[in-house]
Amino acid sequence: MRFLCLHGKGTSARIFKSQTATFRKLLPETYRFDFIDGPHPDGPAAGIDLFYPPPYYKLYEHMTLESLREGHKWLLRYIKENGPYDAVMCFSQGCSMAGSLLLYNQSLSPGAPPLFKAAIFICGGVPLDALASLGVDVTDEARELDQSSKIALQQRASSEAILRDGYDRWGAGFDPFSANMGTDSDEKKMVFGIDVARIPREMKIPIPTVHVYGAKDPRFPASVTLAQFCDGAVRRTFDHGGGHEIPRSRDVSETIAELVEWCSLMAERW
Repeated sequence: MRFLCLHGKGTSARIFKSQTATFRKLLPETYRFDFIDGPHPDGPAAGIDLFYPPPYYKLYEHMTLESLREGHKWLLRYIKENGPYDAVMCFSQGCSMAGSLLLYNQSLSPGAPPLFKAAIFICGGVPLDALASLGVDVTDEARELDQSSKIALQQRASSEAILRDGYDRWGAGFDPFSANMGTDSDEKKMVFGIDVARIPREMKIPIPTVHVYGAKDPRFPASVTLAQFCDGAVRRTFDHGGGHEIPRSRDVSETIAELVEWCSLMAERW
């Protein structure tokens, strides 16, 4: 099983490799992980420079739809030159890149084979401009929640917050979003200001997916939204209980490893 691994904004392939090391050690040796740097230099993500030295990168240059689509072209070239890959594993901005590309492939090229057989999404969503361009009704409420969650992440993940509050910086959760959250068993609610009940099945990412997120992550609603754009019949979710991070505790690592193995087995049957 060969995985293409896409890091978060303001980090790097080396950092993502370190962040996932604990659960990857529990996986079969036949699994291969290709960690790649984004094409654009960047400053450090909030708080990341306390733990990892530069360089840092990003997968697309600006937070615009045009820049995202340019990033898609770069990624497709990379896959053509270095693939094929069985699956993609991504964190934060990596999820934005891979998730949106899979949605475009599904919606704009119906009947075309998926780019991957499976996907592992960790703490990430899909840019709202990408959803809007695909015909999703993105409300003003959704955009307001999206922006406020990004601001909250910058504040709670900052070096100052880490040094002052440590793990407690993530707080007790984000109750203002709870009324907008759906679950795997209840997909009729609004999620992040988006009516997920109206997502046509043919638009949803059809491959097996795993969604790992933390309820204390300000971007938690975005992660749940991405999950709703994937086929529920071949989807697994896991709330690790923390923030915008990949906890390395034994129980969390074992659960993530089990989910990655499940997704890989499902991909073989897909």
